[in-house]
Amino acid sequence: MQTKKSNQDCSISDDWALKGMKVVYLENAFLRIGILADRGSDIFEFKYKPLDLDFLLRLDKGIQNPAQVFSQMRDTHNQSEDYYYGGWQEILPNSPSFNYRGASLGLHGEVSLIPWKYAIIKDTPDEVAVKFWTRPLRMPLLIEKTLSLQKNSSQLIITEQLTNESGTQLDVMWGHHIAFGLPFLKEGAKIETNAKTMEVHDDIAEPRRFKAGKTYNWPQAEDPTGKAFDASVIPNTDAPAYRDLSFLSNFETANNKAHYTITNPEQKIAFSVSWDAQIFKCLWLWQERNASQDFPWWGKCYTVALEPWTSKYTNEPDKAIQNGEWLSIKAGEVISTSLSAGAIVTK
Repeated sequence: MQTKKSNQDCSISDDWALKGMKVVYLENAFLRIGILADRGSDIFEFKYKPLDLDFLLRLDKGIQNPAQVFSQMRDTHNQSEDYYYGGWQEILPNSPSFNYRGASLGLHGEVSLIPWKYAIIKDTPDEVAVKFWTRPLRMPLLIEKTLSLQKNSSQLIITEQLTNESGTQLDVMWGHHIAFGLPFLKEGAKIETNAKTMEVHDDIAEPRRFKAGKTYNWPQAEDPTGKAFDASVIPNTDAPAYRDLSFLSNFETANNKAHYTITNPEQKIAFSVSWDAQIFKCLWLWQERNASQDFPWWGKCYTVALEPWTSKYTNEPDKAIQNGEWLSIKAGEVISTSLSAGAIVTK
């Protein structure tokens, strides 16, 4: 006879669906994590239960099933934006849309919009775990990951493995697109990280927060007029609209671990992420605060995203590959890594 689990125990369930897509939930006393197995293995919910607070962005348009809702123009390079709702996406094998060795790749690659297979591999009161895996259609890669949650822990552990199944060397961009939203950001926030450098992307339209094309010692920055300010301080919802993209790097670490924490000081809660700086060498800082009035945000996207990536975004991907900026994987090579993410109560 199986012992009934208490509210403090871990639990895992795949008895759920959202708009025809299979959902897996991991849960313990602190966290409720919802994963869309049939759509990219997205983490669409990362809730801290004691405050009933979901850290992640959720746009008003909600979550759509790409197999059920689509434009009459399906062969476009911006399907990722068509279906973007917020949350946390795994991105592979690219970010910018371009033609890679004959393969036409749309914005943010394939794996975030296709179904992943899964298997629940652990279900005990002390720990639950689920494994996901998929292969993109246009590049011979296998991506596998296991998400696990332990009793009395507010941290999700993710172990990953990327395999080049081809007979040739491949170049990829690989990232975790983690976007935070309201109400977590309502009172503003503070970012702490062991990155030492911030490079501001030069191709973002006004109104911007940072001076375009500049490189700073984090958290120092300048606004477009040249006025200095602290980039780690995220203003509250009363601040003027702006948008920006920058790249943090040069992590100061003795164990090859990069990390960040984004804290709401009023709510006394923070979200932390730790990862392998040898694999994910760049932390993207994307900010969109209702500034973009046209497609895809239409003046209604309020987010700060902190995204570990293997390299920075570029409008010239072929040049970046030639310069050795992208992650190069030999034929048959397997790359293994791990990261953790979760809630921290602050004082």
